[in-house]
Amino acid sequence: MTEKRNVFVVGPVSVLLLLLSGSRTWVTGTLSDAVLANTKVSVGGSSAAPVLTAGALVGAAAVIAVLTAGRVARSIAALLAGMAGVIALVAAIGVIRDPSQAVEAMAAGSTGRTGDFDAEGMLTLWPWVGVGGAVLLIATGVLASLGGRRWSGLSSKYDAPGAGTTQTAGTAGTRKTSAWDQLTEGTDPTQDDPEEDVPGPA
Repeated sequence: MTEKRNVFVVGPVSVLLLLLSGSRTWVTGTLSDAVLANTKVSVGGSSAAPVLTAGALVGAAAVIAVLTAGRVARSIAALLAGMAGVIALVAAIGVIRDPSQAVEAMAAGSTGRTGDFDAEGMLTLWPWVGVGGAVLLIATGVLASLGGRRWSGLSSKYDAPGAGTTQTAGTAGTRKTSAWDQLTEGTDPTQDDPEEDVPGPA
């Protein structure tokens, strides 16, 4: 379960579910008000739970870092993914527990009025989709924290290619040094080794 390919699947799915859920209608309801009459109101996920989208974006960045970064950065990203999932989960559950509050907040924001509204709200399926995405994002953080120490990053795969390797003599023996490593150390890999260019007898 803590293998990298599992996080590669669970992480992006969690982010997609959160983003999709936040773009859909979470609550529908009516306002029983002397001024507004029986006005019907629809509240989207991004309005009912604004931190949901923010959590999804943070989770997306964290998932990318978990899959590509080194060990230390991966541990930090795993923690961020888990925290983003918890924040999104709390926000979704808050709407599920009191959907009428989301309708009242939408009405207050639309009319500029203050005070209490007599509102009734009904949930759609999408808040539960948000809960599912948040749980998966938390799982992504947990899996990455447990198994991330054994994963390899992309650094070695995407290292700049060298023209070849050279032999560097040292006290502990001879080691191979790539052209890229030589450039990093400030030497010119295209310069011939003077020890190898000693002319032989004519």
